[in-house]
Amino acid sequence: MEHTPLKPMLGVVGVIRRDERVLVIQRSAHVRAPLAWCFPGGEIEPGESQRDALVREMREELNAEVTPGELLTTQTKHDGRLILYFWSADLITPEPAPNPREVACIEWLKPDEIRCKEGVLPGTSEVLTAIGY
Repeated sequence: MEHTPLKPMLGVVGVIRRDERVLVIQRSAHVRAPLAWCFPGGEIEPGESQRDALVREMREELNAEVTPGELLTTQTKHDGRLILYFWSADLITPEPAPNPREVACIEWLKPDEIRCKEGVLPGTSEVLTAIGY
């Protein structure tokens, strides 16, 4: 399906914090934006709520159970063809384990480390600023 500003792709993204660090993933080589660094998340399926999509995406990418928190910020990208909803989430699973089909690796980084990291998806610094980092 072609995504347009009238029919954008909707995505949900998890912001998982541990002390002063935030979980970021390096995307696998087999997905969109291969090997880029970002927060975990993905497309909201038709009929799925943002909260349900967040729980499903964290299972799929991190083999982790989470409790959705609150909507932190929204980002519109690609001339309105993509809208991302950034949610806080608390880990129920003690340690996430990347699904290698979707995630090459994970790291817990301080916001300034994320801002300086090579290969971070555009817009990540703006999200960090929007959520108070």
